[in-house]
Amino acid sequence: MRSLASLTAFALSAFLSLPVAYAQPIKSDQKIDNNEAAAMKSLAQTSLAEIEAGKIAASKAQRPDVKQFGQKIADDHAKILADLRTLARAKGVALPDALSLKDLADRKKLERHSGADFDRHFLEDMVKDHQGALKESQDIAAKAKDADFRAAMQRASFKIQENLQLAQRLASGAAAGATSSTPVTPSAPATSSTPSSGAEINPKINFSK
Repeated sequence: MRSLASLTAFALSAFLSLPVAYAQPIKSDQKIDNNEAAAMKSLAQTSLAEIEAGKIAASKAQRPDVKQFGQKIADDHAKILADLRTLARAKGVALPDALSLKDLADRKKLERHSGADFDRHFLEDMVKDHQGALKESQDIAAKAKDADFRAAMQRASFKIQENLQLAQRLASGAAAGATSSTPVTPSAPATSSTPSSGAEINPKINFSK
């Protein structure tokens, strides 16, 4: 997946700027195809991993702004996961509910770091993860045939892009040895181009590193 008051106004404006599909009811009678179901499971698995990483950073990070960012990551991915679970129930898709073996290994690796070294590794991971996840989620949203799934991917893509920008900004501070206590405040994600529709979704996507 907030304690940050500065995010409240932004989140409201972001919500209002999202496609109308955000507020549309789920059409449970429309079944999702296998490729889209696989993509949904992959994003859910990644969200589980990001929630855990965010919680670790919220507890262990040295810089206050990295702690805040870690909590934001946990909160945002918890909301993405809850959104996916609602959709999955309606579409008859079983989502994962535990970390994969790879994610467990990555969590242990992250926990071995401490202090400024932890901050640097966490932020580097977040930048790398979110760069890949943004490309995948935008690509899938553009190709999705199911309107409910497409709307969920658009919402996820918006948050992933927001958090990528924050991770990049914080990583720059970590590289420069910053110790800022300035609250984490996202800027509006830049509009990016999306692939043309009609292509098949790759069921072997991996939103994780």
